[in-house]
Amino acid sequence: MKFISLAILFCYFSTFSVGNTVTIECFYTMKEGYWQINREEYQCYVVNYQDFNGSRVTIDKAVGNHTDGMTDDDVKFFTIQFTNLKYFPRNLENVFKNLELIFIYDSKLVEITSEDLRPFPKLKYFFLEGNPIEVIKEDLFIHNPELEVLYFAYTKISHIDLNALSHLDKLRAFRFHNKVCKFDKNEVETRSEVLKIVEKIEQGQCQSPKYTTTTENPLISLINQINQKIEKEQEENKKFKEDFYARERGNNLLAEKLMLKEEQLKIMNFKLEQCNAKLKEKSTTN
Repeated sequence: MKFISLAILFCYFSTFSVGNTVTIECFYTMKEGYWQINREEYQCYVVNYQDFNGSRVTIDKAVGNHTDGMTDDDVKFFTIQFTNLKYFPRNLENVFKNLELIFIYDSKLVEITSEDLRPFPKLKYFFLEGNPIEVIKEDLFIHNPELEVLYFAYTKISHIDLNALSHLDKLRAFRFHNKVCKFDKNEVETRSEVLKIVEKIEQGQCQSPKYTTTTENPLISLINQINQKIEKEQEENKKFKEDFYARERGNNLLAEKLMLKEEQLKIMNFKLEQCNAKLKEKSTTN
């Protein structure tokens, strides 16, 4: 009987999966405030999320017992914890259409992209605590202008692109761990402190040679290409002028040598004429 009870309990808290498509089991509840969150929100806490050897997973639906007549459309808080999740789940936005808080705790997330977060324009709180993610790309939050809180404690982040956070005008709290990226503080909780962090990031104080992910503005790229062409032309013109003047100087030296030879030839001819005249005069005398 005990074995049967444990089996039933296991099945109840399991995530049902077929191939790379997963049905998640939610524990629905009103979530109280967390760090920098001062209100309650309706939450789906994933009881057991099964990642298939790190492959990308598509969520087809969520199941579980809602409270007080709530539905998945009321869910604003989504939490995954203690999983083998390596990539952001697909189709999450179609299961929970109004998410504002996404927590991925103590998992194996190694990559997060702007396309992963594109479907969540209302996202305000993004927590990635305890994941081995290493880099924040410049365009990661380009579709999430409402972000207020970023929480990256116990990650491996060592590189943040220069303008990754510059556009987040509502960002008011930010947390790292172990003083990565040469920041004075692990945790900042005011907008003024966040701006200081953003300034340091823009100054390149969180750059790693391992990553070259900064996306260059197309106009700046075009200007740089034009400047490179101009510099190349200027260098070629400079070399041409140097060669021309060198040849010119060479020609002038050659002309001077020729004139000198002509003068020497005139002198020799004059001496020859003198010698001939003296020889003729001497012959006449004899």
